[in-house]
Amino acid sequence: RPVSKLRPKKPILQNESETVLAVTQMLASKRGDAAIITSDGGGLAGIITDTDVTRRVVAKQLPASSTRVSDVMTANPSCVSMSDPATDAMVTMVENRFRHLPVTDDSGAIVGVLDIAKCLNDAISKLEKSQEKGSSAAEDAVKQMASLQGAGGNQAAALQALLGPLLSQAFGGQSSPTLRTILAGKPSTIVSPRTTLQETGMMMAEARKAALVVESGRLVGIFGFKDMMSRAIAKELPLDLTPVSTVMTPNPEAVSPDTTVMEALQIMHDNKFLTLPVCESNGSVIGIVDVMDCVYASGGAEGWRSIFSSAMECDDMTDTASVNSHLTGSVYPRSVKTTKSRKKEGTPVSKLRPKAPMVSATNDSVLAVTQMLASK
Repeated sequence: RPVSKLRPKKPILQNESETVLAVTQMLASKRGDAAIITSDGGGLAGIITDTDVTRRVVAKQLPASSTRVSDVMTANPSCVSMSDPATDAMVTMVENRFRHLPVTDDSGAIVGVLDIAKCLNDAISKLEKSQEKGSSAAEDAVKQMASLQGAGGNQAAALQALLGPLLSQAFGGQSSPTLRTILAGKPSTIVSPRTTLQETGMMMAEARKAALVVESGRLVGIFGFKDMMSRAIAKELPLDLTPVSTVMTPNPEAVSPDTTVMEALQIMHDNKFLTLPVCESNGSVIGIVDVMDCVYASGGAEGWRSIFSSAMECDDMTDTASVNSHLTGSVYPRSVKTTKSRKKEGTPVSKLRPKAPMVSATNDSVLAVTQMLASK
């Protein structure tokens, strides 16, 4: 199956003559995390991501308003064609720890960007749906992964991994380590609410991890690379004077260090998280893991090749309907889809870990409510 079947995201394009500030402001306005940088002739010159902004601009204390994006981008990045094998493209991303991969058409023009997190989510979703329908593709993936990982039937059955029967059998049992194991010896990115954005950024750049904001031994916030780009650089905040507490995401969800890698992947898949803070039951902070940490800990590129390949073979009618709807209009009436979803038995809403509500009284003024929302 070709890369086009992965439905790459529309690229956010910027010229190589633009400043870092202009590029980050464009990305912030579009809620993006990577920009494709083009040459004056319109060809692919490079790529810059939210992580690059922290590592190559913030950590080196370069002025975003006068630094050209061409000076800090990744020049001549690897790319794939729409007609290239989709499985090879995804394995390339896993092997090289690429979060993003530019996609060209057969003439070499940039037409899209692959995001590894989206690819993983789509693959897991397709295999779960295929497994529910009894598709042979799901069974094939189980056999291939059990062979690659050495996970026997007894081991697989022993672990009730939240990724469902398919990935439980593929990666289960002793093959799925806990987060405590993969965090052992890893550098910490813990900061206090009063730590400046400059100090925070330098720590994040060194560890290549989001920062965990801790006060009195308790996790009170998280601050990621996209936050640095969109909430600080794009808004021209003074990094050496702004405490991280003013722009962090407060009270993030956290998981136990005894959570298995596969359970963590399922949580990230269900909630579209890119990272997960890890805390003991008493609240003490252990560290943070991201999607790529979990992918490598559960088999790496070769382990995931069969998952990607099998996912591409799944006869996913929901995906087909979505494509047809995008091209030709609605395929099914909304009421039919709603009725179908209500009849389907599945995981309870509690597994989605709903966010804590922001509560106001009916007699509060609109001003008071908006100020409360802004503070959160």
